[in-house]
Amino acid sequence: MKRCIQFGKYRITYTLIEKQVKNVNLHIQANGEIVVSCNRYVPYEKVDAFVAEKINWIIAKQQEIMKRNQANNATTHFAFLGISYPIEVILDNKEYVYIEEKCYVHVRSQEHVQNVLDKFARTQCKQVFLPIVQEIYEKMKQDYGLTYPEIKIRKMTSRWGSCMPAKHQITLNQRMIHYDKKFIEYVILHEFAHFIQPNHSKQFYYVIEKYMSDYKQASKLYNHLIAQEEM
Repeated sequence: MKRCIQFGKYRITYTLIEKQVKNVNLHIQANGEIVVSCNRYVPYEKVDAFVAEKINWIIAKQQEIMKRNQANNATTHFAFLGISYPIEVILDNKEYVYIEEKCYVHVRSQEHVQNVLDKFARTQCKQVFLPIVQEIYEKMKQDYGLTYPEIKIRKMTSRWGSCMPAKHQITLNQRMIHYDKKFIEYVILHEFAHFIQPNHSKQFYYVIEKYMSDYKQASKLYNHLIAQEEM
């Protein structure tokens, strides 16, 4: 059976197995799950107290397991705005991410790491992309009388962005959040330029150069990444 205890900020869930043993025994499996075995005559309150006494050891062991599993899964770094941060997973009752010198991922269990990172990335996309969209729109609105388009953000496998002039819609690839801001600015400008020139003619790049004089460096990275996607 499953049992839960609250100890400070930690909520510990463990599996209790009743069998013919003299003592209360506790071990942690390779996936970090806590398993406790005891005689069926031992009161549950006593078992809970036994687990609570081991809380520091449990947390330490689960942290070791998470770090080992993390290394085995090669999830060791998180790229954010062009900088690769080492990931440090922290067992916590709440799940969130913050970045300083490392990418600190607070999770309830190792299995949640990727989901928590994905949620963080989606949130950051809105915070980073939308102000850039607004800035580019304000500039181009004055010159071309554009109306603000519908902006969508999602994961895409073969494009960094797409523009659908007929629907007045721009879609941005969530994975851009891993690259530097200059590249993000270029992709967004690239898609806005398609409202003026629907192809990649000289006139199209004239529109881009009008707002980003050094666009060629970002364009090289864009073309390089597109080529990688097509391999």
